[in-house]
Amino acid sequence: MTTISANDRLSAMNGEIAPAAQLAEAVVEASAALSGKSDPQQIHDTIVQQAARLLGADIALLHGARSPTELAHPARLLASSGLPNATAGALDDLTSTPSLALRAAESGRIEHTAADPAAIERLADVRAIDACLRPCWVLAAPLLGAERLLGVLTCAFGDRSPPRSPPPHEVIPRAQALGALFALALGSAAHQGEPRVERAVALGALDALDDADPASSLAQQRAEALLRDAQIARREAEDRLAAEQHWLRSIIKDFPVAIAVFDERGSHSLVASRRCEQLCAGPHPLTTSVSGQRTRLCELTGRPLSHHEMPLVRAARGEGTICAELCLRRPDGSNIPVVVSAGPIRDEQGAILGAIASYEDVTHFMERERLREEWLSIVAHDLKQPLTAIAASAGMLSRRSQDAGIRAWSGKILASVQRLERMTEDLLDASKLEAQRFSLERRPTDLCALLHAAVELAAAERPERAVVLTADEDVPPVHVDAARMDQVIGNLLLNAAKYGDPGAPIRVALSRRDAEIEVAIENRGPGISPDELPRLFQRFQRLSADPSRSRPPGTGLGLYICKGIIEAHGGRIWAQSQPDETTSFHFALPLTETPSGRG
Repeated sequence: MTTISANDRLSAMNGEIAPAAQLAEAVVEASAALSGKSDPQQIHDTIVQQAARLLGADIALLHGARSPTELAHPARLLASSGLPNATAGALDDLTSTPSLALRAAESGRIEHTAADPAAIERLADVRAIDACLRPCWVLAAPLLGAERLLGVLTCAFGDRSPPRSPPPHEVIPRAQALGALFALALGSAAHQGEPRVERAVALGALDALDDADPASSLAQQRAEALLRDAQIARREAEDRLAAEQHWLRSIIKDFPVAIAVFDERGSHSLVASRRCEQLCAGPHPLTTSVSGQRTRLCELTGRPLSHHEMPLVRAARGEGTICAELCLRRPDGSNIPVVVSAGPIRDEQGAILGAIASYEDVTHFMERERLREEWLSIVAHDLKQPLTAIAASAGMLSRRSQDAGIRAWSGKILASVQRLERMTEDLLDASKLEAQRFSLERRPTDLCALLHAAVELAAAERPERAVVLTADEDVPPVHVDAARMDQVIGNLLLNAAKYGDPGAPIRVALSRRDAEIEVAIENRGPGISPDELPRLFQRFQRLSADPSRSRPPGTGLGLYICKGIIEAHGGRIWAQSQPDETTSFHFALPLTETPSGRG
């Protein structure tokens, strides 16, 4: 608060500008400069510019916190005026060494010192300023708001300050008044927004003029006009904010997809689209005002999710959810399967403001999946009976007939039947993998013995192809489904025979790799192009055969099924190939873990 002395009143009557009136005029000018500024960096730059101009300083610095949530000790140089860029680095962090700014931050009052050798040696900020200005003295003023330190303003005064370097007793009162105004601007901008900044600086100007005499009446009128403009701007901004909030709420409500937005700030409110409320048959499960029975979000097993497990609540903690399969249990007992995705809403600094989640009703897709599985099951079942009859008849004909031609045709019929049976089994396995209903019957299995049996069977079926097996001696049993492992090994051996060089042997290796057992099946041949490798284990992908040879038959599901079987065991599968040289397929199974099978 400014108090006008009798000498000031006498000076005003004699036509001189009284110090109190000068102070009031300076506060009003700073208020006008700060009004309308909403960007924090704009406010910081305006503060140092006004401080340098109104205090007559050669250099003005503003230090503050590195983020809005930290205490505003001079940890970071926010803005400067008159400071060479080369010196800014030395003043960017003043927390680790003694400085005048740190002293002001700790004491909570204005600190000043002459720029003598002792101060230059002792205080880091004075030393950095002396390197570029040779100041006469330096002042540091804490910017306090509601007993909280918002920043530190440092001003240096040297010989360049016209017409002379102002003495401390003239600068400190003005620095106190301007410091209070700057603190209001910093605090209001951080917590209330632009209209409140204008109102705060206008009120600060009125406070500085509270005891002014008629000599400062013009400044008084300017401050009152500034306050009226700020009040009008505040009302207009509040109206715009209310309209934008209504518009945003309408967008959320009328959004055609089931979404919910959770506001983490203050009231923890939640807004859900009408589609979401239709899906829930009422309010969203997180709505706290609902009493009695309400919709619950559950796992597919039927277990209700607790509050902290809700995707929206997890997203508000920074934990996103992508395509989680859950279900909504309505009050009437019906269950709606949904796929839920949720993520946090952040501001420009990365702070979490809330969360948003989407809920997709997948009832239709699950029904289609059920019908497809049912259709495949029916087709497979209906195919097996005639195929079995065809195979039995062809086998009987082959055994009883002495005609070589009939026996040859019978062999072709049997081979075609076996091919159809394999295709049917592949379709059924692929359907189970997609539905995540692939069952495994795990038992301790000697993988080396399993490989020996598979190699002997491959040699019997294709005597012209040599298969060489090598195995480490220290391979322990693995907990696997032996039939499914035999299916994988047989498929990989079949691929090696179909696509490899007929004159080169197929090499099978079994080895132990730390906590895994690895199987590798290698053949020489045209290889696989680098473009095909990433798509190799996708559905209906078939290897490109040698152009000079006919394309081998198949459904393109074999490697896809192999990948599903290996991953169901908690393992991994991959391929390596050098075109026109070797191709190898590898799969690794864990030794220590016993992952649960898909059921």
